Formats: sequence, C-alpha cells, structure tokens
Amino acid sequence: MTNVNVTELTARQFTAAVSQQQHAMAGAVIALSAAQAAALGQACMQISRDRLGLADAAQPIARMAEIKTSLLQWCDRDAEGIAEFVALREAGETLAGQRLLCHAPADVSRLSREAARILQDFRPLVHKRVRDDLEMSLSLLAGTAQAALLLLDSNLRIWAEERPLLAEFEPVLAELIAAVADLAPVKRIRLI
Repeated sequence: MTNVNVTELTARQFTAAVSQQQHAMAGAVIALSAAQAAALGQACMQISRDRLGLADAAQPIARMAEIKTSLLQWCDRDAEGIAEFVALREAGETLAGQRLLCHAPADVSRLSREAARILQDFRPLVHKRVRDDLEMSLSLLAGTAQAALLLLDSNLRIWAEERPLLAEFEPVLAELIAAVADLAPVKRIRLI
C-alpha cells in the first residue's frame, strides 16, 4: 500500500484500496471487520453498564477495548504483510515471512473468539435495548474467527511442503477450530 495505515483511511477509501490491490487483502478485511464487531460489542456493554449500573462490567469492557485495538493493529500489519513477506523472502528468510502470514490470521481468530466469548458471558447482563445488537456483534465475531481460521488453513495449504511451518501451526489450527466451535451465536433474534 502506501505509508498510510489502512485503518487511517475512510471506509470508502479502505474499500477502494482493497478492490484495487494486485493481491487479495483477506487478512486486513477480516481484522477490520472483527475490530468493528468488537466496537459494537463494547458499546452494548457500556450502554448496559450505564443504564443498569453494572459495577462489575469494567474489566470485560476494558478487555474488549484492548482486543479492538489489537485487531486494528493486525489490520494495518496484514495490509503490509505481502510486502513484508516478499522482503523477508528476498533476504533469504522465507520461513519468517510465512510465519508472519500464519501468525496474523491465528491471532485474529483468537482475538475474535475471545471477544465473542466475552459477549456470550455478558448476555445475562445486557440491557434489553441493546440485546439484539450484542447478538449481532457476537455473530460477526464468530464469523471473523471462522474466516481467519480459513485464511490460516489456506496459507498452510499453500506452503504444505514447509514441515516446520506445519509442525508449528497445525496444533494452533486444531486448537482454534475447537475454540471457535464452542461459540454459540443465536440463529434467530425473535427466538431469544
């Protein structure tokens, strides 16, 4: 891209940048989507805290804010990931570049899953005015956790001959698959 972090772009600029690249930016799109979903979840928690006087909501709200920030950082890092990978490959550090492109989706999946889990645990406390929005946030986070898993799996398929990479990330992938499967977003709003 340029010297500008993609998270500093407007939504229209980011969307245009993604559609005009010579390589797919799945990682950045997933990370930004997850950050937006985490922001929605954080707002639902804060509204619930303020309306219901929830003293014990400070810690999960603070953690959601940290997750949101980390996801935004991964968005920027992933947007430059291909260039960083190429530079590492040209410097003879191909495996380091491949690791970077596997760590990013693994961490985005882990963070998305954690944020979704925080919202699941917060369900009994959510104010009725934002209950549906919390469920939408949780569903989006479950989706970004799954999408990031697919990206990691795709990268491992591309580099299937790299035994050290597979040895490092196959267990991570298996752990994340199990963790994401543990999420329980609702299927229908009117049934909750």
